[in-house]
Amino acid sequence: MSYNFTGITADTIMLLEMNRFHNNKPFYEEHKKEINEGARQQLGALSLDLAEDLYAIDENITVNPKKVSRIRRDTRFTKDKTLYRANVWVIWHRPMEQGDMAPGLWCEVSPRSVDNGIGFWQASPSFMAFFREDLRENPNRFLEAFVPLLDAGYAVLGECYKRDKPGTDSLPPALRKIYNLRELYFINTSTDLSRCASEAFVDDMKEQLRLVTPMYRYLDGLYGRYQALTK
Repeated sequence: MSYNFTGITADTIMLLEMNRFHNNKPFYEEHKKEINEGARQQLGALSLDLAEDLYAIDENITVNPKKVSRIRRDTRFTKDKTLYRANVWVIWHRPMEQGDMAPGLWCEVSPRSVDNGIGFWQASPSFMAFFREDLRENPNRFLEAFVPLLDAGYAVLGECYKRDKPGTDSLPPALRKIYNLRELYFINTSTDLSRCASEAFVDDMKEQLRLVTPMYRYLDGLYGRYQALTK
């Protein structure tokens, strides 16, 4: 099968890293076309190639080939004034008007790794309390979606509360850290940058989407119940 995505090559990744190292507009402007065509447009092409798979997960998900991260950073509200980033990513999620805490999916390429994942980026404390309640009452519902990810090498990330939340001791040890997270997301990381260097990455990502589908549906169902209770 022929794909729109043809690969983010080692040369492109090196160029992203060099652009961040030089950190000036003249270097960026000189190489802007190469960076956009080699990285940003490739992730846009990946979105097109995965559209059918993404819509099969959630028919309301946004798949826009132009919704790819910018190379130029917004430095207005951060102490880090580095002008350019060396990583590039694409995110797939529902329109914000359908809920700003709906789960989302992403793929990211950097000089260090190729990542993809699933999770919440703006989970409120009340939503995470709702998640903890569900985890206490229905741990198997979460485990059915979580164990396949764990077996496939996904890691659970997120900042933990400094003190364990009430009910922690009632859970199996494997779930206690998850229970005490402030936010919740799962990530698959590979340091093999050749992973994304050809169109074979599309098939790789199709398999990753298949793996995360049960977790997406668990998180989406959880969020739906939360919305129903808080309207």
